[in-house]
Amino acid sequence: MLEVFNIPHADPLNLPLMQGYGPVLIITGLYLVFILKLGRWFMEKRQPYQLRGILKYYNLFQVAYNAIMVLMMVLCLVVYKPYKFSCMVPSPLDHGAKNWERFIGYAYYINKYFDFLDTIFFILRKKYKQITILHIVHHAAMPLAAYLTMRINGYGGLPVTVSTANTFVHTVMYSYYYLASQYPDLSQNLWWKKYITILQMAQFISVLIHIFWTLQQEDCYINPHLINGFIGAGIFLITMFSNFYVRTYMLSKSKKK
Repeated sequence: MLEVFNIPHADPLNLPLMQGYGPVLIITGLYLVFILKLGRWFMEKRQPYQLRGILKYYNLFQVAYNAIMVLMMVLCLVVYKPYKFSCMVPSPLDHGAKNWERFIGYAYYINKYFDFLDTIFFILRKKYKQITILHIVHHAAMPLAAYLTMRINGYGGLPVTVSTANTFVHTVMYSYYYLASQYPDLSQNLWWKKYITILQMAQFISVLIHIFWTLQQEDCYINPHLINGFIGAGIFLITMFSNFYVRTYMLSKSKKK
């Protein structure tokens, strides 16, 4: 179990917050302390903050950030064509697409810290029902998962398909958040809310299908730690999101009837 702490860096480039486990564990730990204890204590005798102006620009920022990331990933795949889709291994360090891979992977990693603001804003607005176990686990695990992926695998390769799918979903999701936060009366009529959850589950299923297809290829070596981690995370997230969908959109609807 402790061997994970001794895994060498697959890429020698030493970027901020990538030097070791310290930064990701400290920042994630502070996030958990705030959303589970400190933030709730701070808001205990205060009225909820509306934050409409902040949420407007934050959600627009996330839409733009994720949309640009999707565009850059697609351009990298189409222009440089660094991979065979059936066997996506990271490019060599001297490959022309390597700096693109590094930029995309690192930008995706940094965005997982920005995502912490989702929960912090829920706390400040006293939207505690929105802070589900799924929400906490998903947000807290993503920075460490992204860090481990780049440490084990380096930048690029198979994780590009995962991050492309994820940033596309996030572009749609933050578009919904923007509309819901700016137009509260309209939010009840945003019929596509539940389809975002379906899109998230479809994302995990498609990633697993691609991984299992990759495993069938001969002469294709991808780090087994990475493969096992992606398969385990995919199954876990499909289970959690399916449970959320059933409870939120099926059981609650039956109760209303």
